[in-house]
Amino acid sequence: MTAKERLKEIDILRAIAFIFVVAQHTVGGFSNIKGIASYEYFTMKFLYVMAKTAVPIFLFISAISLFYVYTGKIDWKKYYIKRFKYVLIPYAIWSAINMYKLGNEERFKDFFIQILAGNGAFHLWYMGMILRLYLIFPIILYVAKKVHALNIKIRMGVFVSIIYLYYMVSKYQNTISDNVGAFVFGNPTEVQQRIVNISVLFWFLYFVLGIYVALNYEYLKTQILKYKYIIISIYFMLFAYVYSNEIHAVKFVRQLSLMYTVFSILTFYIVALSLKNRVKFYGFIKHISDYSFVAYMAHVIVINKVSNNLKLMFPSITYLVLGILTLIITSIATPMFFYGVSFIKYSEYLTGTKNSSRRFWKKKVYSEGNNVGIK
Repeated sequence: MTAKERLKEIDILRAIAFIFVVAQHTVGGFSNIKGIASYEYFTMKFLYVMAKTAVPIFLFISAISLFYVYTGKIDWKKYYIKRFKYVLIPYAIWSAINMYKLGNEERFKDFFIQILAGNGAFHLWYMGMILRLYLIFPIILYVAKKVHALNIKIRMGVFVSIIYLYYMVSKYQNTISDNVGAFVFGNPTEVQQRIVNISVLFWFLYFVLGIYVALNYEYLKTQILKYKYIIISIYFMLFAYVYSNEIHAVKFVRQLSLMYTVFSILTFYIVALSLKNRVKFYGFIKHISDYSFVAYMAHVIVINKVSNNLKLMFPSITYLVLGILTLIITSIATPMFFYGVSFIKYSEYLTGTKNSSRRFWKKKVYSEGNNVGIK
């Protein structure tokens, strides 16, 4: 396959999404501790609200990356081999590591089911979900290309219908999950119900948005930049609402919450576009992006280690400072550590990225090897 120009903005957006995941599990988690000072609570909730769109951003990236690479003639056997080698095997290994390190050894007795449910650790639900999406991606690609070949009015009608469908799915998510769980499993166990709860069905809008952008990439990039100030202004207004809801100052409005997620994706895509030509910054952020997949799977273990050591070193540290320091250290140190690991033979089965010793001097292009949201 002919190599394509690397989309640097997607590298940056992937790194942002990873940092957001870490923020959710540091400042986001610490913000729920009872008895913290008001200024800590409001500051950490502010950071959490900004970061809570991490998963939608990853799904958006996944769609763009996959469609950017796999729109021509595809060797599907090679596609599935790549998913098995660079996604499934590392995910299984890290599920086992997380079970052991986080004290959930009892889950080894039904390891396959736990992997299917993304239950190796609480944050691995995303992997249980995204693997299913990779499995059916050839069907998604086929349907998307067929729809894209239709006239613009029909395409827009399909897109609007998908938005409405997602709104209804979101509104009745719990009912759908419970009914599907009962239909499939009868009286589902907790892990069986989790298999249903992490379905792509409850997240598909953001992948579809990525597909739409990928199939009209240059045109939509131009339009997004043209209206960037309007997009960013709407984002901040929606942010104010979501933040107010998070601190229980206003009631939940589903439409505004969904709009916030979409405009967050667009806003940080604009941020990524504005930063992609800063050479030194891009060189640094690319390391976070390249190893965000394995860093994502390992980051909870790292967070526990870093935060515990910081509390031992600084017994009087506030939760706000602890959260921010843990966020910074984990976000930088984890990908950098696995960059070093990537030079070890067979490291690709642990990191999900190609061995660095074999590609260190190769030309850096956006080719078939780099095509997933979390690489």
